[in-house]
Amino acid sequence: MREFDEPSRAAGPGVVIDGPAGAPTVLVIDPAGESVHHEIPATWRPLTEHLRIVWLRVPAAPTWKSTVDTVLTRHRDDTPTVLDIVTSGPLAADVLDLVAAHRDLVRSVLLVDPEIQVDAPFAQVIPHANTTPVPLPLGHPDVVQGVLAALEPHRTT
Repeated sequence: MREFDEPSRAAGPGVVIDGPAGAPTVLVIDPAGESVHHEIPATWRPLTEHLRIVWLRVPAAPTWKSTVDTVLTRHRDDTPTVLDIVTSGPLAADVLDLVAAHRDLVRSVLLVDPEIQVDAPFAQVIPHANTTPVPLPLGHPDVVQGVLAALEPHRTT
């Protein structure tokens, strides 16, 4: 298990956003706190041509659950609702609970190396064959490819 308690991970912005307003949104809830330099990870940047990426850095956002609730509430009037959530490891259970309270606002929850058994119908585990200690960093190219594969059936452009 990777450690996410490094003080440097708490520095920087709590939320980083990139991509066109009004585009389908992917909310990445990152327990590791990547994106310390006010940008989403480089591996995700090509996705911002067609997707709005909201990267929530949990170590820098101690009230992250409230932030997630705020983001979900902002999408309440979207027609149609196109919001997907990505998270990993230790946050899987909390994120699934939050989404259950906003089920009508979220199309899918994509989980990387969850620490729980996943049986929610709106959730799926992103498979990968990487041997990096779990959970795999959400900025890893295998995660990006897994997310793209999971979202492909929903792509309209």
